[in-house]
Amino acid sequence: MILTFSHILDLELCHRLLNHGFLRCGLIGSATKWARFRSRLSALAHPPAEIARITCPIGDPALGKHPQAIALGVAAEFLRQHTRPQALRGRV
Repeated sequence: MILTFSHILDLELCHRLLNHGFLRCGLIGSATKWARFRSRLSALAHPPAEIARITCPIGDPALGKHPQAIALGVAAEFLRQHTRPQALRGRV
């Protein structure tokens, strides 16, 4: 999960993460921020399939955009992943 105080730091963390193996990662931010990040990460030579392993925006849009609602949506997703059988994890 990437959620810092700085877009610059968020982008650097995404870039570094994409240079290492990982299953998936969540990034706090808007759809607009994610569009900019996808473009910048592509310019840094990261393939689209790898970039797609980062989820942004995070949370459940039905719950709203307030920090508390985002936190609840993220927690619910963690619980769904944790309770899912091992063979199915990571296929979402």
